[in-house]
Amino acid sequence: MPNSHSNSSSRRRLLTLGGASILSGLIASPHARAQTGAPEGVIRLRYAHSAPTTHGWHLWGVKFKSVVEDKSKGHVQVTIYPNAQMGTEQDIARQVRLGSLEMGAIGVALMNWVPQVSVTDAPFLFRTRQQCYNALDGALGDTLKRLALAQGFRIVGWNDLGSRSMTNSKHQISSAADMHSLKMRVPDSKSYIAMMQALGSTIVAVDLSELYLALSQHVADGQDTPPPVVQSLKLYEVQKYIAKTDHVLTNAYSVINPAVFDHLSPDNQAAVSDAAQEATVWLRGTTQQQEHDAIAFLVSKGMQANLDVDVESFRQACSPVIPKFPDLFPPDLVKLAQSAPA
Repeated sequence: MPNSHSNSSSRRRLLTLGGASILSGLIASPHARAQTGAPEGVIRLRYAHSAPTTHGWHLWGVKFKSVVEDKSKGHVQVTIYPNAQMGTEQDIARQVRLGSLEMGAIGVALMNWVPQVSVTDAPFLFRTRQQCYNALDGALGDTLKRLALAQGFRIVGWNDLGSRSMTNSKHQISSAADMHSLKMRVPDSKSYIAMMQALGSTIVAVDLSELYLALSQHVADGQDTPPPVVQSLKLYEVQKYIAKTDHVLTNAYSVINPAVFDHLSPDNQAAVSDAAQEATVWLRGTTQQQEHDAIAFLVSKGMQANLDVDVESFRQACSPVIPKFPDLFPPDLVKLAQSAPA
């Protein structure tokens, strides 16, 4: 029997290579635009991501589409491809880099080309959420954009995917000391593993797709994700306590192929940039509201929420993590992040 995974990968490679040829022709000759079905003078941008339509990536894309089509008076039109229709995060990143896909939303996959973006995963890097926004909209963001552009990605939008909380089935978490007796699930990430070890927890490495099962079978006592993820994965069925520690603001990136962007007229470039910034600001407010609503939902399902955690105890316990991994958290970028207004 043929290997379906291999066939799928082969099809994606063919799509990628074929798409790159199409884009080259489009950039080289405006007459090729007719082959895409777009009217004369209309630019079609495809924006792909690997998440469901309830995810922040999709919400950002919907807002971006609405605003850019309005600002460009219909000259730039966007089609959104959710649910991994264009492949995984890695696939989407490769296609955007090659130019066979105009735009995409990616998260940790960007670290394969731009490892410096991992700085935003540093625990308690920021004092406040607003400081994170100021850093990304300022010197830190400018530096990450420059590093990404050198690797074939133009970052146009920052995606606030939520501030992470701790949940568990044993007891409420009020300070870092309450983490010592817990078995905590972590993603396959050196920074998250180091953070949980610094907090004195036992580490259990489990893929997100197996998280509910691991918690239900007590392979792990707890985990850390933003409250909307706790809700969407129905972890309230297997977790009793949630503590809003806000140790990491999960950040991702909306990117466009640099050649595609450069091929746009100055007016359309401005429309894309302005729409992307508007979508970024809008998503920040939306995500915070979703977190608030998710906490209320989880409490209605029987979880006990602590919104007044001793965050400083967590910050002090995790303070050795950032200097321990200068490859993940480059000191110059940490300085830029922490120098932003809080």
